[in-house]
Amino acid sequence: MINYPLVLAGVFASGFLATTAASHHGWSWAEGELSEMTGTIQEISFAPPHPSLVVEVDGQTWQVDLGNPNQTQRSGFAQGSAVAGDEVTILGNRSLEESENLIKAVRITIDGQSYDMYPERIGS
Repeated sequence: MINYPLVLAGVFASGFLATTAASHHGWSWAEGELSEMTGTIQEISFAPPHPSLVVEVDGQTWQVDLGNPNQTQRSGFAQGSAVAGDEVTILGNRSLEESENLIKAVRITIDGQSYDMYPERIGS
């Protein structure tokens, strides 16, 4: 016998989790204007769903989402391009949620080398 309340709860939970997981994909969660910040890389991850950095900027910890794996690779940023302790300048779109230290990088610059994740979003 089918337990309909349990099935409905499962469907609801699946939809909620899918929406939550997708909430930071795309650009709808981010400010329209580009921001720039400079800080020190604390961590680098190339794990799915996309590469990311943890960066300390003026005593605050920021999550820096890079492009999807293919975009990040095309930009030239790969394992070994940077290490924890390197200074990084981030150009990107900050979260609309002011309390959230999250930015989606359009470009990162390390030791004079720029890696353009989304070159089409960078103005001339």
